Amino acid sequence: MDESTREDMHGAALVDRVIDRVRTAGWPTSDAPDLTGPVPLAAGVMDRLRLPGGRPLPPSLRRWLAFDASWLAEIGWYEDPGAPELDARGLGGTAARMYGSGDGLVGMLGDFEQLLPAPCLPLVGGSDSRRLLYLGEPDSTGEYPVLVTDIDDLPYVAVMYPGLDVYLADLAGVVDLDFDTYTSLAEHPAYAARMREHAENTRLGPDGLEFYDLDWDGPDGPADREE
Repeated sequence: MDESTREDMHGAALVDRVIDRVRTAGWPTSDAPDLTGPVPLAAGVMDRLRLPGGRPLPPSLRRWLAFDASWLAEIGWYEDPGAPELDARGLGGTAARMYGSGDGLVGMLGDFEQLLPAPCLPLVGGSDSRRLLYLGEPDSTGEYPVLVTDIDDLPYVAVMYPGLDVYLADLAGVVDLDFDTYTSLAEHPAYAARMREHAENTRLGPDGLEFYDLDWDGPDGPADREE
């Protein structure tokens, strides 16, 4: 079967595989501490929960929250796992939350909001590079892209995963993904089509953008900043 059409490679079905792995073996990474007692979100609360702007939750997030709402509270999505209210911020504010606000390169990530104005939610993983869920436009499966930000040299942003489903599957080690570059999934047989959708929707393209690739001008724009 074509991997791109395998149900268990996408959405809620893929998250079911993640849940099975985490329930039996825990997370294989220290970035995501093991769940000793999952806290499922009540169905009635789930039905009322919306993304910023009133949009429905992506299938992957609904399925994960039905298993556990505590971990996302720990990484800063909301305060109360029993009654979550998503604490989404712009890319600049999310970057400051993830990296700390003292670095000028982190501040420059805020300029990407000219291109990426939708709210974001932080995810774990990386040091100079971090991951976040970008709540712009969903793909054809209803999932939102996971972006990577990198401040090792010039600030850089790209689509790294086609959704929370694939990000969680990689974090749990239930799919075999090779990352020669941050955007390697653009060539993956199961995920290439979804990656193309997000590359177009975000206007980041298949390879992502560095700060000086941003196509806008103004008194504080990239063209007027010193190297």
